[in-house]
This record gives sequence, structure tokens and C-alpha cells, in this order.
Amino acid sequence: MLQIRVIMNSTIEEVLDFKCCNLREQNLEIHVTNTGPETLQVKSGCDLESEAESLRLDYLYPPGLQTLPPGETIAFYCTLDEQVLARFQRIVFYDSRGRRHASDLRPAP
Repeated sequence: MLQIRVIMNSTIEEVLDFKCCNLREQNLEIHVTNTGPETLQVKSGCDLESEAESLRLDYLYPPGLQTLPPGETIAFYCTLDEQVLARFQRIVFYDSRGRRHASDLRPAP
């Protein structure tokens, strides 16, 4: 099982631009934590979903299949307009077995 946390307008943009990778304007940070008992391989891409539409984000950094042992967290980064993110209610990641791991983008009232 994956726990997913989305941070819009993260301060990591400056760090990534300065320290490595020459990645600019990475304003969306996504923390994915393996809360289950087994190691998972997580695909470097996700879907944003609403009742009306979905949007595939397949340009996350770091790219490729990421191995995530139990209790570990990986951070993914990308550029996304804040108004685009606001249109969606859920974020979904997939593991290497094709299992869906969804999380609400907004806490329940």
C-alpha cells in the first residue's frame, strides 16, 4: 500500500536547480511512502483524476521504475500549473504489478 502526499509550490525547486540535474521550475513535489509489508516497484508516472476528466503525468523525476522497501519514501518532482491541479480530486500511482494506489488530493471536510 502506498501513502501519497502532494506538495504544491515546493521549495525543492531551488535545490534541484542548484545542486543537480539542471531541473528548473519543478514546483510540484510528490512523496510516495510504502506503508505495506513488501517491497514495491513504483512506476515514475501518475494520474490525476476527477469525475469529469483525468490527466496522465508521465514526466516525473526521477524517471523509470523505482524500488520502494517497506517504510521508505521517495519524492517525485514535476512542473504543473496550480490551477490545473485544482481541477482534480485524486492522484493515482501504479506499482509494477499494475495495482492502483489512489489518494485524495484534498482532505475530507
